[in-house]
Amino acid sequence: MTRERRLRILRGVAAGGLAMAWVGLLCRGKDGTALTATLFYATPWLLRLIAGVLAVSVLKHWGFRVMAATCVFVSLLEGWHSCRLDDVPVVPAGSLTVSVWNAGRGLDANPAAWPAVGQSDLSAVVECGNFGADEWKRFTAANPDHEWRRFDTSTMLGVRGKILSHESLGVHDLFRCHRVKVMLPGHGELNVVVADVRSQPWISREPSLAGILKAAVGDPRAIVLGDFNTPPESRWFRTWHEQGFTLANDGPHCGFRETWAYGLPLLTLDHVWLGSGWKALWTERSRHGSDHAMVTCRLGGG
Repeated sequence: MTRERRLRILRGVAAGGLAMAWVGLLCRGKDGTALTATLFYATPWLLRLIAGVLAVSVLKHWGFRVMAATCVFVSLLEGWHSCRLDDVPVVPAGSLTVSVWNAGRGLDANPAAWPAVGQSDLSAVVECGNFGADEWKRFTAANPDHEWRRFDTSTMLGVRGKILSHESLGVHDLFRCHRVKVMLPGHGELNVVVADVRSQPWISREPSLAGILKAAVGDPRAIVLGDFNTPPESRWFRTWHEQGFTLANDGPHCGFRETWAYGLPLLTLDHVWLGSGWKALWTERSRHGSDHAMVTCRLGGG
């Protein structure tokens, strides 16, 4: 293959990538249809940034270069918004620690991650894997100060306290949703919602996010933990903000906000949502052998 032919192919790839980046930019937060949702989820800021840089480098036409430079600028702004370099605060006594992690269906076979799962007062795990009786016994022994409950073949919650009751509120083939009433020393009774939304981008998130919100709305001390498979900029989260919920992932942190994939800052899929009675004091991500990062938040208030 000649150098000129390779260059033409590269320019074609750059032009196609730039077009896709711009379509994704125009679809940002407009996931009202299957097509716009797929384009929105498939073009995170990092991929649009790469597409813009490639286009600036190889496309010579001034119009393409203006489009590419604009794409780079907007993507850098989004990356700047995602990344923070806050100092770790002095956390007051009595703060509450919560975490959520998509274990990629492998927690049962990943004992190295078991201690990390049990570090928070409330520890939600989705896609936890199929624990056998012996594995479950060893897992609970690794976290003896928690009460653990598996709600289905995929979702579980650990509490440094007592689980009082549980309701399954999900819809088959759309989302899993479990509302759990817990008792925590020093914090009293709390409603915790553990959720897992299907990952297919062409399935509308509207009924899933509305159903999960319904499980928590009206309770200022509610805490929602889950893999939403949906960026927080989605139009379907606007009602959450209107109802007084805040995204703890946006709280003070160091590094990028995104939780997927494999440490790359592509998409923020794993969320901690807080009722108005809570405030995120510090949020951090950590990796333990899954394509998703674990999100751990220290909360004040309540």
